[in-house]
Amino acid sequence: MNNWTEEVDKLLHVAHYCTTLQMNRKFAYNLVDRSLRAASDVLSAQCTNVVNNTASVLQWTTQWSEEAITEYDRIKGELTERRAGKPPTHRQITQWRDIRGKRPFTVEHEYPILIPKKGVLDDHWTEQELKDWMWKYGKATIITHPENDRLLNHTADMQIAAKRYSSAGIKTIHHYNFKDTNDV
Repeated sequence: MNNWTEEVDKLLHVAHYCTTLQMNRKFAYNLVDRSLRAASDVLSAQCTNVVNNTASVLQWTTQWSEEAITEYDRIKGELTERRAGKPPTHRQITQWRDIRGKRPFTVEHEYPILIPKKGVLDDHWTEQELKDWMWKYGKATIITHPENDRLLNHTADMQIAAKRYSSAGIKTIHHYNFKDTNDV
């Protein structure tokens, strides 16, 4: 059974638990970061097929920018043409690289993971506060590199984070390759 929601909560529990262990800060920081990113990956994919690396996150994340979808469709057309009319798989499109070996997509968070990281490590958020924040703001978006260049760099301020995507002209949509769980 793919109970991804339980996995997200378990990973958030691990992140919070690390802050209670009186660990050296650099080790606690690393464990909290990895746990929050893994929770975000599962939350963003809405399944447990995703693993904690860029290739997998690109393949499984359901929220994309409109520009990233346009680029996805362009790549799909190009690969279909190269393959004599045979359409590529979703994975082949997300793993496509240009002549320089670069992917056209990257993974970004409108509300940086720095916010909950500081929340649990510095501001002593409860586990429930962490869960509430992550379930509301912890989802990643697949965007293009030009969008990423327009994006305000990381911030720990919620008011600034709330304007990061709109200031960069990034509009998010659910990728058509995935069933929208909000429609169920």
